Amino acid sequence: MKALVLNGKQDVEYKEIPTPECPDDGFLMRVEAVGLCGSDVRNYTHGHSKLQYPAVLGHENAGIVVEVGEACKEYKVGDKLVLNPAIPCGKCYYCENDNRGLCENLKVVGTQVQGGFAQYMAVGSDIIERGQILRMPEDLEYDQVILAELLSSVIRAQEQLEVGLNDTVVIVGSGPIGCLHSQIAKLRGATTIVMADINQERVDAVRPFGGTHFVNSAEVDLVQYVKDLTGGIGADVVIVAAPSAKPHQEGLLMLKKEGRLSIFGGLSKEDPWSTMDGNLIHYNRLKIIGAYSYSPCDFKKGFDLLAGGQINMDMITHRLPLKDMEQGVQLIREGKAMKVVLLPQVE
Repeated sequence: MKALVLNGKQDVEYKEIPTPECPDDGFLMRVEAVGLCGSDVRNYTHGHSKLQYPAVLGHENAGIVVEVGEACKEYKVGDKLVLNPAIPCGKCYYCENDNRGLCENLKVVGTQVQGGFAQYMAVGSDIIERGQILRMPEDLEYDQVILAELLSSVIRAQEQLEVGLNDTVVIVGSGPIGCLHSQIAKLRGATTIVMADINQERVDAVRPFGGTHFVNSAEVDLVQYVKDLTGGIGADVVIVAAPSAKPHQEGLLMLKKEGRLSIFGGLSKEDPWSTMDGNLIHYNRLKIIGAYSYSPCDFKKGFDLLAGGQINMDMITHRLPLKDMEQGVQLIREGKAMKVVLLPQVE
């Protein structure tokens, strides 16, 4: 089969490798679509502590079963599936306390397990028993469910934030994550949704995704804008969906008393520190919530929203052959692509 093999940082090779054998207790899946996620771009660029080279990335996977092992009774040839890439151990403190998204021994497809940047994937009992596999309706296209994993994290974050009826929500960062946050906030009842970005093209592009106000924060003082918009009160919720520390402090300044700040975007390992006004947090009783991972329940909710047509997926701006992954990376870096989907079966 053809696969995109990562040999080291920014060293990728599209080449022929052996097709994995179908496990006796699992199945062989032909990968039809795989998302090019921001974490894939980071792993390609900077590596990952749990990556062992050569590696095959790709964790947002959908495909069809082409072979089934004798001991596998749950699936059949022809099943259209989407995979939750998270494989919890099921035995640690967090797994035993129904918080598998924080599993201490979590394995992830595309990091510790061969991912979907290949034409085929072997899916064994570890993924079947401890992971999560959902069947797709026949009339659903493969790229329509690629966003399920990313959407799951958004759903988890907004449940932690308790976004609700008539809330004012500010979303800093208008990439795919921001576009999903705006739609989920709207579904949860928020009535004022501010989408901000430093890229004017992004600001213009995100108008169809549920926001009510759109701001170029490179040209407008976002803190003052939000204060003016809310009559000096501030926002109920600020979600920082950008890999920068500056919006953390600005986010606090945008919040009303007892407001909630979500830190959704991680920072670089070289400079992970963020400076915040402790007195502002103390006296205004602000809540700061980290956003990371999701539960199987969140994944199912995300999948159902996508399958039910409740999420605008026009943020998928590019569909490229797998071999053109580096072109996709460049488009994302230059801000010319919102979301890229790779197609392993297309040459």
